[in-house]
Amino acid sequence: MSSLLKATAEATVIAVIEDLIQDWGLELDGGVGPSTQLVANLEFASVDIIQLCVALEEAYSRKLGFQNLLMRDGSYVGDLSVSQIAAFIETRVAAAGGTAT
Repeated sequence: MSSLLKATAEATVIAVIEDLIQDWGLELDGGVGPSTQLVANLEFASVDIIQLCVALEEAYSRKLGFQNLLMRDGSYVGDLSVSQIAAFIETRVAAAGGTAT
């Protein structure tokens, strides 16, 4: 999946999501973009979110600690946008001393 690594974390997240949903037959106006919501727009179930996290960790060849993004105050978040996921990845990669590209 490292071939999906793009110029920015946002582009990488979009590429990975598009790869995951390519056979779902979703009709998205304008396709997947920064404001696309995983649950509201893409109808992700919890297993799909886990699959996305694993695919992103494979793309970056590192653990990214998605539990810190997916849980707040002991509860799972209701939904996440592409831009929220990308910002999280950029923060995690920068904290590890790397780049999100």
